[in-house]
Amino acid sequence: MNALVERFAKLPRSQRAVVAALAYLVLAALGYFAVIGPVQTDIESADSAYQGLVQTRNEVKARADTRAQLEADLAKITEELKQALTELPNDREIPGLLSEIDGLARRSGLEVRRFQPLPEVMAEYYAEVPVQIVMDGSYHKVANFFDRVRKMNRIVAIQDVDLSNAVISGSETNLTITGKAVTFRFLTEEEIAASRKAKKRDRKGGDGGAG
Repeated sequence: MNALVERFAKLPRSQRAVVAALAYLVLAALGYFAVIGPVQTDIESADSAYQGLVQTRNEVKARADTRAQLEADLAKITEELKQALTELPNDREIPGLLSEIDGLARRSGLEVRRFQPLPEVMAEYYAEVPVQIVMDGSYHKVANFFDRVRKMNRIVAIQDVDLSNAVISGSETNLTITGKAVTFRFLTEEEIAASRKAKKRDRKGGDGGAG
């Protein structure tokens, strides 16, 4: 060791500076690999783990938010279905509802000449229940009848209205009103099942005919 120190002391100043710098670099490298390197690796591993946890947390939160939204949507749909059930009569209520529509026409001052139920039109979960109506009365009485129908608790649509045979009588114009009053009802489970079976038979028949 003394010999090395003596040899180092005999070197010119510039060479001693170079050797000292090299020695410093060696010591710094040794320090990095011995201490700083492992610590840096641990930091990088910890950061990677942290990022993974953040991503997992975000995914869990997103799923939770989605579930909450789905539950909110389901609650809204359920409430709308309950409301629809109050507005669509069941099969047992149809005769009373039709009688109510007929009564509204008469109370509006219209002369009901025809009030004839027509065949139902089936959809997937509900049926249209149309009634052909032919009435005589003034514009004012017709408007009064339409307004009363609109304010009913049940869904009733007036369709295919035709006004004809206008006759002026004093200050009023009387005419003939022809059209349809259409209400709706939910199908029973048995009707839905029968409708689906019929559609399957129709599809099979169509496929067989094509073959």
